[in-house]
Amino acid sequence: MNIVYDILVVLHLLGMALLVAGVVLRLTAPQGPSGMVLMSGAGAQVITGVAITGIASAGLVDNEVDNTKIAVKLGIAVIVLVLAHILWRKPQGAQGMFYALAGLTLVNIGVAVLW
Repeated sequence: MNIVYDILVVLHLLGMALLVAGVVLRLTAPQGPSGMVLMSGAGAQVITGVAITGIASAGLVDNEVDNTKIAVKLGIAVIVLVLAHILWRKPQGAQGMFYALAGLTLVNIGVAVLW
């Protein structure tokens, strides 16, 4: 099960990279396909994060789970996913919504690393 867990962690990190790439893409080329990149990254983050937590909580790997940290990260990730979906559906949406998505993405990375 460690191999599956490690693969999910890699996919989780790739989702984070997609989110950051989508933010940079939107900043440099506002008319580009950044909405789909943001949606893909946010979706990957939520799905793989839940799977990683489930495997660790079931005791199938030797990692402990901090449920408070996971709850905070999941809450932020779901908000990012909703914002990404709104920006995907309405690419010319409010600029403040995009900056909120970018900020929450950075906050979620900070929570993951510093907590």
